[in-house]
Amino acid sequence: MHTKQTIREAHTTFRRHLASKPDEKRQRDASILQHTLKALDHFGAVGSEISAYHPLRTEPAAADYPLQLAQHARTVWLPISLPGGVLQWAACTEEQQPGALGIAEPVGSRFSSEVLKGCAALVIPALAVDRRGQRLGKGAGYYDRALEQVRDHRIPIVAVVFDEEVVDTLPAQPHDVPVDAIVTDRGFFPL
Repeated sequence: MHTKQTIREAHTTFRRHLASKPDEKRQRDASILQHTLKALDHFGAVGSEISAYHPLRTEPAAADYPLQLAQHARTVWLPISLPGGVLQWAACTEEQQPGALGIAEPVGSRFSSEVLKGCAALVIPALAVDRRGQRLGKGAGYYDRALEQVRDHRIPIVAVVFDEEVVDTLPAQPHDVPVDAIVTDRGFFPL
């Protein structure tokens, strides 16, 4: 089995390659939005509070992904990265500012990850997901720490990846919180 680092490197290379094909990426991003909406409907989260993320240029989903999701949710909570691997959350609005890690962040009141306990679904990024629901992130542990706080609340977690990033098996740690579904550019897959 490959190490987490070699898997991260391979998927990062794949994403850079895909980002160099803007027409293909745009089509895939549009499909990801549609399949995310199917996932939200499946989990009864349409019209409710959800969390999402603001994608980087190489990540799955278009730059307006959170604003598109906000049209189908009461509130979309977006992460704000703080030093020490901590995430805070603010409601998605059109007013955004560059964050500490170069990721667009909403302007407004910030809340701890406790706010996620009121969500009907959590839509999160990943570099890869396996068929058991193990998620591989970028390695800083931001989402691991946030998800640990809601682990016992049985909130559906939906990982968003490109279809090529769904793998058979990923290395897992005891602290890893598995996801309940996968959204790709090819479909929505409850686990």
